Amino acid sequence: MQSELIKARNDKFIVLLHHVVMWLMAGYLLSDMISGFSLMTFGLDLKFSLIYKTPLFGILLLLIGRYRFKLMLAILGVIVVLMIAPVLSYIKVLNPGMFFFDFGYVIKLLMPITIFIYFYIMSIESAEWSYRWAQRILWVCFFSLCLNFLFAGMGMGQITYSTGGGNSAGSTGFIYAGNELGAAFLVVFGYALHKVWNDRPRFVYLMLSALTVICGLIVATKTTMLAAIILVFMVPIVNERQNLYRFTKFKAKLIIPLVVVLVALFISVLEILDSIGLLGRFQFLYGKFGIMGIIWSSRDVFIKELMHIYMYQSTVIEQLFGQGIGIGLKHSGGKGSAEVDFVDLLIWFGFIGLSICLAFYSFLLGLAGKLTLRVNSVHAPGIFLVNGLLFMLSGFSGHIWISGTLGIAVGVINSLLWYEKMDFIKKNASNKKVQSEGQGPHNCQL
Repeated sequence: MQSELIKARNDKFIVLLHHVVMWLMAGYLLSDMISGFSLMTFGLDLKFSLIYKTPLFGILLLLIGRYRFKLMLAILGVIVVLMIAPVLSYIKVLNPGMFFFDFGYVIKLLMPITIFIYFYIMSIESAEWSYRWAQRILWVCFFSLCLNFLFAGMGMGQITYSTGGGNSAGSTGFIYAGNELGAAFLVVFGYALHKVWNDRPRFVYLMLSALTVICGLIVATKTTMLAAIILVFMVPIVNERQNLYRFTKFKAKLIIPLVVVLVALFISVLEILDSIGLLGRFQFLYGKFGIMGIIWSSRDVFIKELMHIYMYQSTVIEQLFGQGIGIGLKHSGGKGSAEVDFVDLLIWFGFIGLSICLAFYSFLLGLAGKLTLRVNSVHAPGIFLVNGLLFMLSGFSGHIWISGTLGIAVGVINSLLWYEKMDFIKKNASNKKVQSEGQGPHNCQL
């Protein structure tokens, strides 16, 4: 009798943990905004976002171990492998700050993978409940970003470009990292546009498209402005599903407005850059480094030197397992990052770390692409578009695959592929009764 009471209490505790991780994932962008607000307003880096996400990662590991112990051990094994570089670097330079910096990047790298695995388990143990939560998390993220862009539009938060003399353009609101915000914008607004295109009247999609473009212009980075335009036009195209790779009348109808919008965007961007004094800087970069200098914002210079260090000034162990941000000690300017994910992963976590990351995101892209071609695919087309854009973006900028602002959203949106792969959505729509909101993961083998 006593053991049954203990088991009942344990069951309630496990269910509580499931609800906790769902709420933590839903509110994580608000935690980033609080961190940014404290830093920008009071100059205090309270590390609130880190304090918020570290317990989330730990609870996810515990819950994964509760149902699939071997999967938890696999994640822990990957952590050990990725931490080889930070440990070796610490032994050499005895710098705790660099060690914890590297450890933070390991957690950021593994967060999407861990969330993806967690939802894989939940798609088996409690599909209805976890499916609703996955969608709810993404919508909460959408409204969180809208709130952040509202603050940015009111002139509050971090300035995107400042050229002195009171001239400035764009704002990232209270989310400090501009590159990471752009990537999160791509994922969250990509999901929202896809859902509205499929579930709402066309005028609602047009309204959301206008909001998307406005938000992209508010931030005013290359990533957000281009992402806004590409998402608005590509979401309808990928939703042709089985006709995705065929030229259709629908695609032809979109080409002319797309060209017009891109030309208008190009002209408006030139005018904005000229008004704040940045056009001359871009002309200088183009004259000296060409078009790649503008796209990479001179990152190609850092790439060349860091890759030279990786190839000719690193041991075989460092090439395999990386050397963390300690590689900056070998750089002539102390630069420990190329701000391009492919290169940063290679130099920080070596060939093994880059291979793990490439394998995971290639798997997601391939699975989403395969499911997109189904006539009755639900979420896959939007996910395929988002994954493809992120894959390309990671080749031109940093903090995509190693991002605290992006990682949770990427893990959650891709988790929807599990439900589509197992045909849960179709079966649920046809013959399953919706559970009540308060039940939670009642059919888990707790």
